[in-house]
Amino acid sequence: MADRSLIPIQFSTSELVHVTEEEAKLIWLQADSPHTHMLIKTLWYTGLRISEAIAITPNDIHRDGLEFWLLVHRKKQRVRKKTQSATPDAMPLRRDLALDLLDYIKTQGIRPNARLFPAHRSTYWRHVQKCAMKAGIPHWKAIGHPHAFRHGFIYDKRRKGVPVEYLQALAGHSDMKTTLRYSVPEAADLQKVVNL
Repeated sequence: MADRSLIPIQFSTSELVHVTEEEAKLIWLQADSPHTHMLIKTLWYTGLRISEAIAITPNDIHRDGLEFWLLVHRKKQRVRKKTQSATPDAMPLRRDLALDLLDYIKTQGIRPNARLFPAHRSTYWRHVQKCAMKAGIPHWKAIGHPHAFRHGFIYDKRRKGVPVEYLQALAGHSDMKTTLRYSVPEAADLQKVVNL
């Protein structure tokens, strides 16, 4: 019989850096502008791509009784379909986030067709990285990666038992394999499972 050596399991990759909920809260509390503060909250609670988040206007937020919806303009869908415009996805919004966004729109005097987050995406990522550094996040440099909050959103929901099909729809992924890549288990997750 051949001698087999143990091969360590790869739990995560540097390419899939993610922000935890606690880190996200610490980061947005360090924001020095309402724009950056609300952008970070929006990224964490929606899992949107930065390009999708900075395209949001007040007209994209809809209310139906006590429920709120966000029309998301998926750039990747337009590129994939080679069209200028694709039908926006209607994404449910957490009530507390929706109310915060509506308050932000009102206090900032944002017009119905104006973007909620008017700066360029690279400007916001510099601000986010600076907030992460001020918050004392150990991997603050990696948070400059545009998908750190998106990865965190999917990973967090997956750990809480949300079915991958739901996450695929929320993330706007055309292939479930992409969604599964974002929810690779970490060592602590596997340890909890074996102790059940």
